Amino acid sequence: MATPRSQRIGIWIITVVLAVGTFGSFLVMALSVQNQSIDQQDQYQQYLDQQKEAAKLNAANSDVLAGYSVTPFTDSSITQLKVDVLEEGSGDVVKATDSINASYFGWLSDGTIFDSSKKKNAEDTPITFSLAGVISGWTEGLTGIKVGSTVRLSIPSDKAYGVTGSGIIPANAPLMFIVKINKIDNSTKA
Repeated sequence: MATPRSQRIGIWIITVVLAVGTFGSFLVMALSVQNQSIDQQDQYQQYLDQQKEAAKLNAANSDVLAGYSVTPFTDSSITQLKVDVLEEGSGDVVKATDSINASYFGWLSDGTIFDSSKKKNAEDTPITFSLAGVISGWTEGLTGIKVGSTVRLSIPSDKAYGVTGSGIIPANAPLMFIVKINKIDNSTKA
């Protein structure tokens, strides 16, 4: 028995409506995913901009430690990690797995101080951190140094922030730090 013509037309209409609806749904989903991706990119860029602004404010408020100053250097002069002991301490030897309490300041080759435990018009506020959670130049450079020591770290970019940079620190920038190790404080370890 053959289906009547009106029934075949109805089946075709239903098929076309389903096909158009399915195609439309896929189109809406694709546009939604694309819009979400654009929104995520915008949010990430805003986050990066906020991080850079915070780094600029931190740098503007950073100061040198008493008795020390920024020493000039060129990017090409720092090709490997160098540790200069400025003042030898007499305490325990720092291990790479330790958390330490330290006073410090760091600068770029143009003399810009980008971070410091000493803020302008304020007392030095040493920080406690795990050597496992900092740039490799700090971990390698401070391992084996005695508590109470003050060192100058000359850190090549590959042991600092590398090709990505961080905040106001440009990509491929070598760094210099003056670091005074105040104590080992493993009470902060997880």
